[in-house]
Amino acid sequence: MMIRKWKKKEVEELKELFEEYPVIGVTSMYKIPGPQLQDIRKDLHDKARIRMSRKTLMKRAIDSSDVEDLEGLKERLVGEAAFIFTEMNPFKLYSYLQENKTSAPAQAGDIAPNDITVPAGGTGIDPGPAIGKLQNAGIKTSIEDGEICVVKDSKVVEEGEEITHDVAAALKMLGLKPMEIGLSIKSVWEDGHIFEPDDLRIDLDEYRDKIISSYQMAMNLSINAEYITDENIALLIKNAWAEARSLAIQSEYTTEETVEELLRINDSKVKGLKSKVDELETEVSKTEN
Repeated sequence: MMIRKWKKKEVEELKELFEEYPVIGVTSMYKIPGPQLQDIRKDLHDKARIRMSRKTLMKRAIDSSDVEDLEGLKERLVGEAAFIFTEMNPFKLYSYLQENKTSAPAQAGDIAPNDITVPAGGTGIDPGPAIGKLQNAGIKTSIEDGEICVVKDSKVVEEGEEITHDVAAALKMLGLKPMEIGLSIKSVWEDGHIFEPDDLRIDLDEYRDKIISSYQMAMNLSINAEYITDENIALLIKNAWAEARSLAIQSEYTTEETVEELLRINDSKVKGLKSKVDELETEVSKTEN
């Protein structure tokens, strides 16, 4: 009876969290040590809430919730999954969690988070049994200046592949830490839409540049089409004033804004005419003499 009450209470609390937060994610807790998890919770305390429960109860809470279109999160509730509740938008949440991961050595059986490549160059390791261990991991080596050197960049594991014992040992020997400790987003819900990690994995600098470029093109188009908006009205008025002034000057229409320019133009014309008259007088004088 007590167990049944606990389960019911757990489901109700999850449903309340669904209704309280505008963004709900499913995150992986795979191989996150206890101390690091506590640090993550502490760091997120004013940004997001993590809630892990039995998957059957998590799915039951989704099924009985009044929040629409949460069902897409259920298929992500595999392994060591947990809910993460936040008011951050999905892109910011994903970026924040990625930026706050820490590096860790690889263990046999780990799944590579991305392609793992050993760079070419010196290793600082003396020749000996280490050569065989590196070669067993598919790393081509040579001896140069009394140390083992990696001949060329060597991809030892592709993203999503399991890391073998030989590769894990070689990476540890080289001091490489290809694994990441931290929360990994599996899926995020917002306003009835489900975002997958690939949807959220964006280059912020590139995205920002594209927005700036799009804004500039839209601004130029609206100005050329003389389509008035809050953003371009000042520039359109400035352009219209410049065109009106130019037209007034070309038609020699005198206003407070054009009088100085018209006087300058006329003065230039007078000086040009005087110069031609002087030249003509000089030619006439030469002819008479």
